Formats: sequence, C-alpha cells, structure tokens
Amino acid sequence: MADMPDMAAMDEEDILDAMRHLGGYLDISPTDALALYRLAFAHAAARLGRDVPVAAIMTRDPVCAAPATTALAAAQAMAAAGVSGLPVLEGRSVVGVLSIKDLLRLLALPAEASAAALTARLLSPDACPGPLAAPTLGETPVADLMTSPAVVIGPDTPRSKAARLMAEQGINRLPVVDATGLCGIVSRGDVVRSCRGGDQGCPV
Repeated sequence: MADMPDMAAMDEEDILDAMRHLGGYLDISPTDALALYRLAFAHAAARLGRDVPVAAIMTRDPVCAAPATTALAAAQAMAAAGVSGLPVLEGRSVVGVLSIKDLLRLLALPAEASAAALTARLLSPDACPGPLAAPTLGETPVADLMTSPAVVIGPDTPRSKAARLMAEQGINRLPVVDATGLCGIVSRGDVVRSCRGGDQGCPV
C-alpha cells in the first residue's frame, strides 16, 4: 500500500482540483481553508494511492556505456540521446552509473556547476586550474569516473519506493534489472511525468 501523503506531497493541481470541487476561487475563511485542505489532502491521497511499478514508466533499452568507454564517447552518447546519465554495463550486468556530474570533475568543476560555468570553463580553459588542455582528457575511461556499485531496482518496484530511494540516495536515476540483467532505467523526470498523467497506462 502506498504511503499516505503529507503536506509536502500535495501539489498545485491537488489544490486546484479541491477548489474546483468547492465551486471555484474563494474568499478564504477559516472554514473554507479547512474544507480546501481536506479536499486537497483527499486528492493527493487518491493520486499517490494509485501506485504503479517502475516497469510502467521506465525507459527501455537505455543508452549505455562499457567500463572502457572513453569520457568523450560517453558524453557524446548522452548528448545524442538527450540524457544526463547512463548505466555502465559489463555484458548485461550493471557495474556503475555515469552522470554529467561525474564528467564535470574532468573539467575541474563542482558537481553543482551551472551551464554558464561549464560554458565559461570551455571557452576560457587557461583561466581555470585543471587538466582541460591535456589532449588525453577525453580518453579517460568511464570506469575511472562512474559511481559504483550502482543502486538498482527490479521492474516490479513501486514508483513511490523508487522516488523515495532516489531522494534518500541523492541520485537522479535508477537502473532497472531483472533476472537477465538491465531491462530499463527510471529517472526522477519519469516519476514526475507519470504522477502528472503524462504516461499512458500509468494513471494517477
């Protein structure tokens, strides 16, 4: 059974749904505020109660890298796929996860660096410390950069549990593995979109 929501679990849509049930926008009195809270809580409870397994929202056949893949090749693969991280495989076994944060370390930038900081670093390599000018920098193997061991989940894991795990671990994606190995990947974005009704077969 999914966890009951708290105030942090409610979002703007829950409030709007509750207001629509009360007949529109109101001059809020204490009585109205209490009624609005109760309805919003009920909407959030119903939304979060309709949990789904991550298999319903994950990306199947995600772009992957091997431990020997170079940092440059991995960055190019992520850029082409429009993703900010990927699983690292030996055969079908997940041995790590590589994210854009891991690649930023090669540019002597902190993991929380902004796009502007990255642009400045690339345009002015001599102004910053670090080995950016080294011609072999892009040849660094993924194995030297990835987070390992990877945190993985099974395809039957509830969406709510995956969301909690990502929040607890401070990560943005989870490889999904079954008895044969990697079968998909689920990200924070997948969870958010599915909770807002963005995925068919994943009602909320």
